[in-house]
Amino acid sequence: MGAKLGSNSGPMADINVTPLIDVVLVLLVVFMVITPMLQSGMAVDLPQATQTDTVNDAGQHIVISITKDRGVWVEDVEVDLSVDGTELIEAINEKYRENPARSLLLKADRELEYQQVRKIMDVLSENKMTSVLIAASKEK
Repeated sequence: MGAKLGSNSGPMADINVTPLIDVVLVLLVVFMVITPMLQSGMAVDLPQATQTDTVNDAGQHIVISITKDRGVWVEDVEVDLSVDGTELIEAINEKYRENPARSLLLKADRELEYQQVRKIMDVLSENKMTSVLIAASKEK
């Protein structure tokens, strides 16, 4: 079977989907590369929970990370957790001044003891920061 060339029946109505497929594949690759970079804060091994809500933390939250070596980070800035936590509160307030609509997201490594995480939560509570999201990964 050969293709009809120069037929008198009018314009060809077939859609060429090859460019569409090319564009979709390029977008797929771009999203696959960009998605892992969207997480903010320090990389920590999160504890697992049976029920979790998926929250995208890319720029929508002020992320406070506690690493397994007990380092405390606000976004990408390490803070010294002094006795009263003033440096932590100052770093959080600075991020609030940049965008006051953001909420707090606390990410703590699974190897930490609860009292180490509770110490940060107490500092936040004493400074009237009571609405804090706690990050966890979903159990498999």
